[in-house]
Amino acid sequence: MNEKHLITKLKKRSQKALDQLISSYSAYVYTIARNILGGAFTAEDAEEITSDVFFRIWQTADSLDERRSISPYLAACTRNCAINKLRSKGKDMQCGELMEDILFCGDIENDMENAEQLAIISDGLERLSKQDKEIFIRFYYYGERLAAISGKMGITENACKTRLSRTRKKLREYLAERGYKNEKK
Repeated sequence: MNEKHLITKLKKRSQKALDQLISSYSAYVYTIARNILGGAFTAEDAEEITSDVFFRIWQTADSLDERRSISPYLAACTRNCAINKLRSKGKDMQCGELMEDILFCGDIENDMENAEQLAIISDGLERLSKQDKEIFIRFYYYGERLAAISGKMGITENACKTRLSRTRKKLREYLAERGYKNEKK
């Protein structure tokens, strides 16, 4: 079942579509949750967040857009749930400054706007070099540490940090061109 068809079926409250969504994306959602939560939380906490995300998708299925990919929406929901879990436990968050500037962790109504912003970021990422894109995704979407990314990419941690900084700057400019201004300072 393709994404467009899947979203259409979800809007019609198809249990089969929800099962397919869970089957296709649970590892994706779990990985994001686990990376954001880090070692301070258990695998069960990440599983709980994964369940919460799919429950939220079910609740808000009417607001899904068939023309857009569902993965940015899932990533935004997962990130919000994980950060709320961190906040509830009083843990320090390991979130990057760009995502904190762009996304506001909040209620379900903000998730669709967040997903749209993530889609624009995704479009901006397509304009970057393969290496810069991979570093950004590993750091912000999957919550990997710079040391781990630099080791996997075969570059120094400082080079990784510099590339990440330049990528954030390019994406801020790209977002500003599309009407998203950084209002948090």
